[in-house]
Amino acid sequence: MSTNQPRNHHYIPQFYLRNFAVDEEKKKLFTVMRRGHLAVWAQRAIRSIGFERDLYVHMVDGAPISVETEINSNVETPISKSDTWVKIASGQTEQLDISDKPILYALIRHLEARTPHYFRTVLELADLAGNPESDIPFSDEERKMYAEIRRDPEAAKEAFNQMSASLDWTQRDYRKAAVSVLRTRVPLKTSTKPVHAVGVPAPPASYLPYPGQTPFQLLLALNRTTIATLIFGDFDNAFTNEICADDVALGFNRNVVGQFCHFDSVTHLITDRHGLTADMTWAPYELVSDTERKITYRRRSS
Repeated sequence: MSTNQPRNHHYIPQFYLRNFAVDEEKKKLFTVMRRGHLAVWAQRAIRSIGFERDLYVHMVDGAPISVETEINSNVETPISKSDTWVKIASGQTEQLDISDKPILYALIRHLEARTPHYFRTVLELADLAGNPESDIPFSDEERKMYAEIRRDPEAAKEAFNQMSASLDWTQRDYRKAAVSVLRTRVPLKTSTKPVHAVGVPAPPASYLPYPGQTPFQLLLALNRTTIATLIFGDFDNAFTNEICADDVALGFNRNVVGQFCHFDSVTHLITDRHGLTADMTWAPYELVSDTERKITYRRRSS
């Protein structure tokens, strides 16, 4: 690892965050950030959010190895330079069609798997798999995998970095994926955990390889007006692009707010002020003050 390599590693690509920018230069956006028991909405610089020190560094034979440059060259640049991303960034998501499915699929899988939240969840599951009192019905294959993680956490970090720096691991499930684009007039929220797993009723075609697994779909706000969804199953390479009902978008926003309030690893809620106080007071916060430049909320005591 070179001494001149950057050590603040952004896990939310700035090309993605620029879709939620509020200035012509696309350098700023509005976010809610927690400060202890307070949560403060204000304008912030894109470069100042969604990073962690040495996130994409692991040790090999005592030497630090960084994959941050590989993430940029192998994943971020191909996606951000694609025709698909041009449609998204220019607000022309009604033009997205099945030819855009590979990039949308890769984007959702990548943004889900490269966050600190994802890595910490893997470590938590590894602990639960070794706990005989856990109610989670882990398969034998999963228990073996998580036992290896408990024995060698650094190997788990290396695997996380390899997933973050490549899209190869996503290819095996591509044919099982159905991708939908949902367009809405409701302003959408996102966060520093941009991909959300939401439980769904089990359609007959669902792909559920593990015992006790609950069917789910992955959701990602592509910009302020468009959601991309991904679900696995025998869907014959399905792709749709349609306008969704307002309550679908409002439910998506509530899910984003709920995860921001629940997980400490979700450091920023990215949103304009539209409907924000209603969502935050639905969540465990109360309004303290509201000015043009800043809104402050206080977490309610349980």
